[in-house]
Amino acid sequence: MTQTRFFINAYEIDLSRSVVILNDQHTHVEPKVLQVLLLLAQRQREHGEQVVTHQEIMTHVWQGVEVVPNALQRCIAILRKVLGDDAKNPTIIATHPKIGYRLLVPVRWPKAESKAAATETQKPYLKLVITLVSTLLLSTLVYLNWPTKPLPEYTRLTPVTHTDAHESHALFSPDGQHVIFNRYAGNCSSHLWARHLDSGKEFQLSNTPGQFGGPSFTPDGRELVFAAKADCDQDTASDKTHTCWALATLDFAQALAKPQAIEPRYLCSSGQPHTPKALPNHAYVFLQHSPDQTRLLQYGDLTKAVSPLYSATDDYLYHFDYHAPSQRFALFSRDKQRNHRLTLLDKNAQTLHNSPITLLPNMDPNALLAGHFSADGRTLLVVNQGQLYSLELNGELSLLPTPDTSLVSAARHPDNRTLVAVTGRKDIDIVKLALNHGDLAVTTQAPDLNTRSLPYPSLSRTQAQERQPQYSPDGQHIAFISNRNGVDQLWVWQNDQVIALSDASFPHSIHGFVWSPDSTQLLWAQGGKLYRTGLSGQQHSLSTRLPIHSVQAWHQSGQVLMLINDPMPGGLYRYDLASNRLTKLGINGVKRAWQVDEQVYYSDAQGKVKRFMPGEDPADAITLPSLNGRAMVIKGEHIYSVDQTNLTLNQYDLDGSLLNTLRSLKPTAWKISDVHGEQLLLEQFIGIDQELVLIN
Repeated sequence: MTQTRFFINAYEIDLSRSVVILNDQHTHVEPKVLQVLLLLAQRQREHGEQVVTHQEIMTHVWQGVEVVPNALQRCIAILRKVLGDDAKNPTIIATHPKIGYRLLVPVRWPKAESKAAATETQKPYLKLVITLVSTLLLSTLVYLNWPTKPLPEYTRLTPVTHTDAHESHALFSPDGQHVIFNRYAGNCSSHLWARHLDSGKEFQLSNTPGQFGGPSFTPDGRELVFAAKADCDQDTASDKTHTCWALATLDFAQALAKPQAIEPRYLCSSGQPHTPKALPNHAYVFLQHSPDQTRLLQYGDLTKAVSPLYSATDDYLYHFDYHAPSQRFALFSRDKQRNHRLTLLDKNAQTLHNSPITLLPNMDPNALLAGHFSADGRTLLVVNQGQLYSLELNGELSLLPTPDTSLVSAARHPDNRTLVAVTGRKDIDIVKLALNHGDLAVTTQAPDLNTRSLPYPSLSRTQAQERQPQYSPDGQHIAFISNRNGVDQLWVWQNDQVIALSDASFPHSIHGFVWSPDSTQLLWAQGGKLYRTGLSGQQHSLSTRLPIHSVQAWHQSGQVLMLINDPMPGGLYRYDLASNRLTKLGINGVKRAWQVDEQVYYSDAQGKVKRFMPGEDPADAITLPSLNGRAMVIKGEHIYSVDQTNLTLNQYDLDGSLLNTLRSLKPTAWKISDVHGEQLLLEQFIGIDQELVLIN
């Protein structure tokens, strides 16, 4: 049996969850990194102090996969950091230059119970009873499940890529010989790539860098179809509120010989075309979002005409897929009762079937579902919160266990059960800086998300996602969201200690939280439910008639601003803590909201900021064009906002007029979260480990 757990000094290494545990603190580590550590530990157990060579490690861990030259050195560096080892004076991992590595400390292995020995001590009649009962149960299970096709079991994971880049949007070519994916290298610096599975050879498909959405194939398999940012080569600083996207194609067959030009088919004037698919006769279909409606549109490349194919008047349509052999569409939506629904359409967009999707108990009702047809068109593959599911056409979901629970996306091979998946995690830390630094140098360097870096000293260095730090109103504490235990929790710095305040039993994300005005309590939403806790960590749920997406602001009068998907995302509501009453404020598409006295400020998905007075017509909201809602804080009589064109932090009055430029920030550390006195809190992006794997 393969060992999944062992101990080095006070550290527990749990390979099944890819974590290293010390004093109940969980640090997520890439599976490949822990495989290197496991190999060193096994060698020590079997051969004492024998060195494991570089070649042995590369062969064992990466199994012939082509990797960057410093991949192994990077893994050792991560292990040293996680285990508290010093490369100059090592006490845990010894380096033998040009040879390999070995462990310096003894490894402790848990003792496995010998089930075989226990079985031998059973009395003969007990063995007979167990055999009969087992046979009866097995027969019953076979009978009950006889009509149902068994779900595939996935137990083996094989790395496909191991680079410092950020891979995404993977799918198989129609013949199953290549994996196509997007390799991200910063804003407008991505390329589409293909990798031949048998040889491992990679091909850059696009001849110019850009920003691309997820690709799909035309029915004949010759071309790739995707959304492409059409103004990547233009200076858009003068118009930060408008981004132009194109529905584009690329000749896949020719690109395998030489990178090809991207051909725009249709320029979308009203935002990004989502999940474009190719239909017969040079037609394309895509989702188009607006603040109050989402429609399925069709574009005819021969006629150059755009026409609505399907719209759901009362539902929020958020995803679709197309099965070319049967010419059927699968539409995912959320109805007015906030239930997820699956609608099947024929080639003429006529409804064949509409059914609710039955979520499993551990699934977040606020999380959107993205499903992709299997090759035979009988089921859809869904990835949700890192887990893999099979969705029947009648709306029934089933969990498909996999060796990895940090999946980002997955697609099935056209001829067999193999999956290509994107897996990985982000590493985000919290920083505390002086608000007014005096350094006003404009940042011109491009952000590089593929290099692990520490722009500023972290308040607490982990490899988890630490997000949205907020001072308590009295400035004595800092609360933040972290998944250092594997799930999102609220944490707080108290007396130089980091303490978890919320329960770790919920697998759902936390999208926002607020402090009470008196600094004694916190309020947040998780899995649709509203929770409240004091600094002692005593958590209580509050009753609301609607599932809450996130909590935004807590006003002195006991009024809380929160977001609810109703069914359109980002519906802005006011919640009265005393009466448990929810009041809709008439606006959707909100990403962040603040309140100053009786005025409400909010930002949308593009970062545009508006201000209005509840009770007035939201259509009359005042736009504050100088502000960037993606990085903005309101404190007292001032607004603090980051100008994304030069990454300077500016101070504004409550009307959005510029008062002062305070300091410059860095390309991967500009997302400010809170201000108190002369101190600034922000998130800094350390790195992202997102790779392609095959799952069998």
